[in-house]
Formats: sequence, C-alpha cells, structure tokens
Amino acid sequence: MAGNDSDKKDIRGPPPTGLPAAEKLPAGLQKIVDKSDADESFYDELYEGSAPQTTDTNLRYAAYLTRVRTALLSAQRYVAYTSDIGESFRPVAHPNWVRAAYGISWAYIAGDVAHEGYKAYCANQRVLHPDLPRKAAPQNYNNAQNTVSNAEAIAEETNLQPGTVAPINDWRTVMVQRGLFQSIASMGLPAFTIHSIVRYSGRALKGNRNIKIRTYGPIGLGLAAVPALPYLFDKPVEEAVEWIFHKGFEVVGGKEAVGTSPSTGREAALNLDQKKAVKEKEL
Repeated sequence: MAGNDSDKKDIRGPPPTGLPAAEKLPAGLQKIVDKSDADESFYDELYEGSAPQTTDTNLRYAAYLTRVRTALLSAQRYVAYTSDIGESFRPVAHPNWVRAAYGISWAYIAGDVAHEGYKAYCANQRVLHPDLPRKAAPQNYNNAQNTVSNAEAIAEETNLQPGTVAPINDWRTVMVQRGLFQSIASMGLPAFTIHSIVRYSGRALKGNRNIKIRTYGPIGLGLAAVPALPYLFDKPVEEAVEWIFHKGFEVVGGKEAVGTSPSTGREAALNLDQKKAVKEKEL
C-alpha cells in the first residue's frame, strides 16, 4: 500500500509554483472585455468632462433628422396638385415620422448644449479650485510611503493659487454660444439648403411623366444632401460664432473679458486642456 502511494505521488509530480503563463483569450471573450473597457472609458470621460464633442461623432447626424420634415413639406408643394400624387405622397409624410424626427433632433441639440456646458463647467472648476483632490492612479493606491519627493509634491499642490476664468470662457457663455451654433448649423442652414434642393429639383422634374419620380425624386435629392451638411456648415459656423462672441466680449468688457483666448479655435483649445487635465490625474 505504501508503495502504491509513493507511485501515485511520483505520477502527480511536484506542486506547481508561480502563476500560469498568460494566454490569449478566445476571440468572443476578448471582444466582450474590449467593449466593457470602452464603455467604462466613455462614462469616465463623460463624468470628468473630457469626452469629445458630439460634432466629431456620428451623433452629429441626429440633428438632421428634422430635415426629413423640411424635405417632405417642401416637396408636398410640388406634388400635391393632383389627387394621384397626393395619395402616393401621403404615406411618406406620416405625422408620426415627422414628430419622431423632431424629437430626436431637439433632444440631440439640448444634450449637446448641456454636454458642452458641463465640460466648460469642469474646466472652470479646475481653474478656480486647483486644490481639488485628484484621482489617484490604481498602481499608487497602496503607496503610503512619505518620501521626500512625495512631501515636496504635496507641498507644491497645497500652494496652488486659484485662477481667474474670463467671462468668455464661463460655462454659461459656452452654453449660449453652443446653442447659437446649433441653431444655425443644425437648424437654419440645413433647412434652407434642403428646402432649396427640393424646391428647384421639384421644378425641374415637374414635367416628368413618371409620378414616382416627380413624387420621390425631390425628396431623395434633398435627403441625399444630409451626409454632406456637417462638412459644409460645422467649421465655418463654429468659427464665425466664436469670432463674433470674442469681438463682442472684447468690445464690451475689454481685454479682461476675453483673457488669453484666441478669436477662433477656443473649442479645440478647451478639448486639449481637458485631455491634459485627465492625463495629469493619471500621474
């Protein structure tokens, strides 16, 4: 019996030491982990006020859903002269579609203005209260050694002096400016553009014998312009609104009202400052 026990021990071998070698996760499991990390990073950036602008993401097109209504109503003028065309147009202009498009567009615009205001608020607080506690990096959670370098860093942070936020960079100003930008770039100019496309294409197609082409042609051409709208309007309108606000504040409040902010490009500078602040938190 004793011999059998010793043979079994030899077969089992010595006990394992250390951790097993790292292995690559299966593709499906790795995809789940990556998605979880991406979601967590997004919510962290959103909370800290360092998320990217919605105009740099696909959410930008949510603002243009209300332009469906513009295309439909503009086209209706040119296709409603005969009962046949009017009937064929009826299912296209369903009121529920129009209401849904409006709701999504206005929800996007309200959310974007609030989001940019919150980002500006966080940036203001970092200037006004530089002594606010920072988020420690995970690898430093258990580092409680009071070394000379740590003491110097603590002393340096406690001597931080509150800064001053120029009125043009105040979060309330940013929200008003963003609201004006969205009103022009997401509502006014796209509505005028699509209405014009539908109007003139409707005139050009009114002699076509095919009822469907006369009905859906102008609508299709109007909606086909939607993907190009951000590239046409976002940057020029943003720079124009920034310049107008900068000059207005400078005229009314003097140099102190604008501080060191440039006349254009303040949105890009704000995003860079936010990314810098996030990196400093991780140190």
